[in-house]
Amino acid sequence: MILRQSTLKKWQECPLKVRFEHIDKLRRLQSGSLTFGSIIHHCVQWMEEHRDLDGALELFNYLWYHPTALDDPTQTYAIDYYVKGTNWIKFMEEGKRILTEWWHIFEWDSDLVLAREYEFDVPIGDGHTLHGTIDKLKVVYRADIDQWVLRIDDYKTNKKRPTYDYLAEDLQFTAYGYATLQPEFWANLPGGRGMELMAQFADYPRYGQWIALTGPMQLEAGPREERHYNRLIMACNAMAESIAMRIFVPNISGEACRYCEFRKQCGLPELIEPEDWWAA
Repeated sequence: MILRQSTLKKWQECPLKVRFEHIDKLRRLQSGSLTFGSIIHHCVQWMEEHRDLDGALELFNYLWYHPTALDDPTQTYAIDYYVKGTNWIKFMEEGKRILTEWWHIFEWDSDLVLAREYEFDVPIGDGHTLHGTIDKLKVVYRADIDQWVLRIDDYKTNKKRPTYDYLAEDLQFTAYGYATLQPEFWANLPGGRGMELMAQFADYPRYGQWIALTGPMQLEAGPREERHYNRLIMACNAMAESIAMRIFVPNISGEACRYCEFRKQCGLPELIEPEDWWAA
């Protein structure tokens, strides 16, 4: 079974959401926030690769007017609704601010970046495949442990700040760290030197960094070690078994349901806020 790291995160929120999206393949309602986050990710990657703020701002402006330009066969970015407190104009202003402020930080970055927006497929657990995408993989020096480490940066555009304890056990960062230990991860690395780099960085500790582009703010996610990987393997095997047996126990809670894209299927009213998208 192919298990996506993003699906693993959804499973933690509500297994029934995984069924609706990946088993029943129902169309999810696309909020302005989801589309905005995808566009910002795309523009940040472009800006870092080309080291060009003006070009990134121009790209953001185009994509925010034409979000379906990012569409692929499995996903459309056409916006269905905006949550309360947001609208088209506010996101337009926020996007320009985020890119400009992140550029002022990034332009001084001298770390060794190995890959950006890198997709991987690695074996895990009882014959399964773990699929995911890393926003940025880099080599950095940590003065606190006097050592070079392999760090995975994960960009976020929401404003909810997690605690360190949450990040230290977060399965998403664990999945990234685990993937970098597998030969299959390095085999397709750009540049054709993947296996050479794997050997070079084999003993480097794996660390995670949570980056809120809306701040901008960076939070340490801590190292990933054997116990983290054992928990990840256990979670992947359990999720795969539940999916195979078609067992999807819903997590019916206010936090899980408030902005769920499948509220209608669970008998909840549609979350369409009365504010018009063009309102200032």
